[in-house]
Amino acid sequence: MHGRRIPGIWRRIAALPYEGLLLLALLLIAGFPFAGLRDASGVAHTVFQIYLLLVTALYFVWQWQKRGQTLPMKTWRFQVVDRYGHIPSWKRAGLRFLFAMIFFGPACIGLVLLFFPERLNPVISMWFFLPMMATLLYSRFDRERQFLHDRLAGTQLVDMPAPDKSSLS
Repeated sequence: MHGRRIPGIWRRIAALPYEGLLLLALLLIAGFPFAGLRDASGVAHTVFQIYLLLVTALYFVWQWQKRGQTLPMKTWRFQVVDRYGHIPSWKRAGLRFLFAMIFFGPACIGLVLLFFPERLNPVISMWFFLPMMATLLYSRFDRERQFLHDRLAGTQLVDMPAPDKSSLS
């Protein structure tokens, strides 16, 4: 672990809504060129969803391999590094995204479905939160308090030092 502190679970969870808002803004901007399409169904709808997934993947993977952090992670002062304390490679950042999608993706779908009870019973949509709860529970027992997707991807979240106040003046 190279002597770096691990950010607390509540700080990591608190960063998620901020991350979600930025991602929503990004996807709205990315989807703007397609705003004129009406009644997109079938192949066109599927292609659009894949496009949005690729935009999401590129946003996270690019940020993680460039600086090891997205803007919310910078704000909350933590960073993604590999096992050796280095910024993750494209491959490792891509693996982290893939595993994070497995654990957090269903919860995102479940959250959306909670707002549309006519499509799916809210009790059933709660099952979508189980993978996220599994990774949160796993972090309570992991020796370095890492999420399961970080453990599987060979990455970890570490604290960043607070900015030096003397350099701010």
